[in-house]
Amino acid sequence: MTLPAALYCLALDETAAATHAALRDRGVDTILLKGAGLARRLGVERSYGDVDLLVDPVRFTTAEEALDDLGYRVEVPGAHPDDWAHWHERLWRAPGPAGLAVDLHRGFHGVGDPAAFWAALRADAERMPLAGRTVAVPSAAAAALLVALHAAHPGGSPRPRADLDRALLVFDADTWRAAADLARATGATRTFAFGLRLAPAGRELARRLGLPTATSALHHILHGQGSLAAYQLARAAELPASRDRLAYLARRLAPSPAAMRHRQAIARRGRAGLALAYLLRFARAGWQVPRALPEVRRATRLARRTSDD
Repeated sequence: MTLPAALYCLALDETAAATHAALRDRGVDTILLKGAGLARRLGVERSYGDVDLLVDPVRFTTAEEALDDLGYRVEVPGAHPDDWAHWHERLWRAPGPAGLAVDLHRGFHGVGDPAAFWAALRADAERMPLAGRTVAVPSAAAAALLVALHAAHPGGSPRPRADLDRALLVFDADTWRAAADLARATGATRTFAFGLRLAPAGRELARRLGLPTATSALHHILHGQGSLAAYQLARAAELPASRDRLAYLARRLAPSPAAMRHRQAIARRGRAGLALAYLLRFARAGWQVPRALPEVRRATRLARRTSDD
């Protein structure tokens, strides 16, 4: 790790510890999901670019209000968490000229039951010294779960796959069995299994753990670098009810005015500019969706073939 990267990580560690302490003083418990905690679990020197703090989903609004009171700045004021594809997290900036990124989480990629996810991670969280304070970090089993889930949803970065390869070397069979149990308890089994199978050693481990081979179109779109429209259609298809699917697509099609102003310069030109931005967004959707449907169909066929193997 270069000296500038090391110094940046030290600043993030200080921010993580200070934010954890400040929220705890406001009655909000947090768990540091990655960062220094994951680096120590994996036994590597690892740079990172933000602070990821998990809170109880029912305390998410309280945590945001506390951050606002403490001088943190939400990245997009006035936007709703559901304006973004990653509904389970929201970006804040810590006080100070650097404006270090703090991602406040109420869930994680591939988790079907955020409340159970919080309860499971909090139940066996461990204390770790960091920047002169103490923070809560996931247990080894929870860290293994997080690594596999992140590998399944890498966001175009090679880091999650590298973390998976390292975790498969570091964690023993009992830890992975416990991680599989956590995946079942939190509605994350399919994504956990998919993430593991991205590595040769993980495929054998998934077989020994008796994990399902079933995948989804969404998994294959993510790893095939599919379009955003295809991702959104596949994500909607996984929701349990028609009402949920329609609500999700409506939020993707027409996010809040604050989100529109953040995304498009024209939306910042008064009411007429905002209206024009929405019209352009609707027009793009009308052009993109028909082209995304074949992607979804191909990914669905691939998921079926994978499940049949």
